[in-house]
Amino acid sequence: QALAALQAVKAIGMPECNLALAQAAVYLALAPKSVTLYEGYNKAAKTVQTHVSYPVPLHLRNAPSKLLSSLGWGAGYQYNPHCPDGAPDQTYLPK
Repeated sequence: QALAALQAVKAIGMPECNLALAQAAVYLALAPKSVTLYEGYNKAAKTVQTHVSYPVPLHLRNAPSKLLSSLGWGAGYQYNPHCPDGAPDQTYLPK
């Protein structure tokens, strides 16, 4: 909705795009709201600022060469969209 309103503003300009802007405003005002994103982002930012920097786990590393592949880089990586529930059983942080 917001991008469609932006395109209307660019294509037809003011004041003709007023209805598109009003529709976008109503859509956004009525959309379900959640603070989950903000809470998760703030928690992650705090963790990054207060904890030691750990190396990327080997299974998450790209293996652009045979040498790195033989060293275990990328071994066992599970691509999230290929998992039935979208949540593979793999770790993203060191234990």
